[in-house]
Amino acid sequence: MKLRLHPILAPFFLVLMVTGGLAFYALVFISLLFHEAGHIFAAKMSGMKVRSCTIMPYGGELRIPDRYAYGKRQRVAVAIGGPAATAILLLLSMLFDFPGDEQFMRIQLVILALNLLPILPLDGGQAISAMLEKEERKYKMRAAFLVFSITVLLAVSLLLLLGLPKTVLLLALALFLLFQNISAFKFRKYEQAYEQLKRKQLTP
Repeated sequence: MKLRLHPILAPFFLVLMVTGGLAFYALVFISLLFHEAGHIFAAKMSGMKVRSCTIMPYGGELRIPDRYAYGKRQRVAVAIGGPAATAILLLLSMLFDFPGDEQFMRIQLVILALNLLPILPLDGGQAISAMLEKEERKYKMRAAFLVFSITVLLAVSLLLLLGLPKTVLLLALALFLLFQNISAFKFRKYEQAYEQLKRKQLTP
């Protein structure tokens, strides 16, 4: 399995280093890695093969070949694996005293709250999308959820514009998620065709 860092992390972490210091930067990075470790552990336990993991500002993105060929329970388990890992870190920061524990606790709260939002590609959106899917109309449901996520992120981006420059990091994150959803929506038919072709090849 390959571990990658998304290029958007460079300016994101640069701002964190300037505004929050190197220690804060390190805490955020460690928290993101632990969050993704939760996803990877859940994927392994569910029998899913992880090809790569790309660390994003909000968590990460696992590349799992034929992800949608797996069952609902497996995909939901993988989706909540990251928030579960973050929740463990949050609990540990509440139970034990150590230098910077309050800052560490706030980081976990932000990562947890962000990833539980019911929009794609965040973990909350992934879990809800998987639970709502029905085999006979799963492609329509997936497209509808992408449209919902795009609409919400567009509205949030417009609201964050009003708070500039204080909201610059949040705006960058919202726009990044927005473009991810737009890209997924544009290529959904190719993904659908690939899944159907793969299924035919596996059918005796």
